[in-house]
Amino acid sequence: MRFHFILITILISILVIGLLSGCGPRREPQAQSTFQQEDCEYVVTVLLDLSPSFFNEMTEGGQAYNFNAALLDHYFRERLGTNDQLIIAQISGEKRALLWQGTPLQLRQKFPSATAFGEFLRSNANPNGSLVHDAIAATVDYVLADPNVASGRAKSAIFVLSDMADNGSSEDSEERALDSLKAFGRVGGIVGMYYVDQRLVPDWRTKLKDAGIRESCVEAEIVGTPTLPSFE
Repeated sequence: MRFHFILITILISILVIGLLSGCGPRREPQAQSTFQQEDCEYVVTVLLDLSPSFFNEMTEGGQAYNFNAALLDHYFRERLGTNDQLIIAQISGEKRALLWQGTPLQLRQKFPSATAFGEFLRSNANPNGSLVHDAIAATVDYVLADPNVASGRAKSAIFVLSDMADNGSSEDSEERALDSLKAFGRVGGIVGMYYVDQRLVPDWRTKLKDAGIRESCVEAEIVGTPTLPSFE
């Protein structure tokens, strides 16, 4: 059965539209997860770059906006009533990367308008930095804490919308991020990175390959119409 990667496109679309109204040790839930106990088929995570270097891409007319917004109305209702888990996380100067988790229906109920979601993102972002590696490590570790993901019962994907330019992560953050990605690769996790600074694309492709991520996509900011991976 095909993995519904369209779902991630819809979620990113919601996040992008939501932004139209404006703009040390980790403190994330490190060893615990608040995942629902019911089995779920998919766990999809979007890690959004809310730092100043990427902000324009997340507003109307930006590449990320154009890529995702057109698919929102057509595909969102397909998974609306499921127990699939959606996770929203951020890259900014804020060390607390994880922002929200729930089902597609809960996302709609929690953020009934683009304005509400935009305000939520802005209220949690810190423009004074871009902790790329710290955010990746924290987000992947949290996803791996879900027993559905750890056991392989749920298919899991993490999609990053960022230029991937790190500014301010801790000294060992890159090593921790790669260790987390290796663990994610062992459970068949999928990783997509979009709008990456073209100078960093080869490096991230190598990192994901070395981490054992079998299905991945790393595309530069110059790609006019990025493609999402699709697997049987």
